[in-house]
Amino acid sequence: MEHAFTVRQAELGDINDIIKINRLCLPENYSFDFFYKILSENGFACSVGEDNGKTIGYSLSRIERPFSSFLGLNPSKGHIISIAVLPEYRRKGYGLEIMKYGMQKLIEHNVESIYLEVRVSNVAAVEMYKKLGYYIKKEYKQYYRDGESAFVMEWGRKKPTEST
Repeated sequence: MEHAFTVRQAELGDINDIIKINRLCLPENYSFDFFYKILSENGFACSVGEDNGKTIGYSLSRIERPFSSFLGLNPSKGHIISIAVLPEYRRKGYGLEIMKYGMQKLIEHNVESIYLEVRVSNVAAVEMYKKLGYYIKKEYKQYYRDGESAFVMEWGRKKPTEST
């Protein structure tokens, strides 16, 4: 069967599909209210991937503005909160396209950097993020409920070796 893959901005009407994929694919699950808040306040930076009209993956992102940014200091950061692709659609480039869409929307809102947390054991995801220009900034020991550590990975307009 011919695949017709598309990525688009997530809408509140996608919330049930997003929650279903989250529950199926990730051990980190959030409440309905959490998904609702992210989609309501930052929906412009959230995306869904569809194959022939079926939602097969998503990314949820938000812009975080430190208080000092209201004074013109410390620019806003993008935060990729959650991304998941149904198992049968993985390793086909769909996750990469879903991420690119969300990142572009954050960049259009003038974030200086984007960060995410990823399990250290999720080698495929770490490699995908590196392809998108992310680097490992630090490791949080025992970050997840099950005790696994997380890498904090960051993408920035300035490379980490540039002075800030």
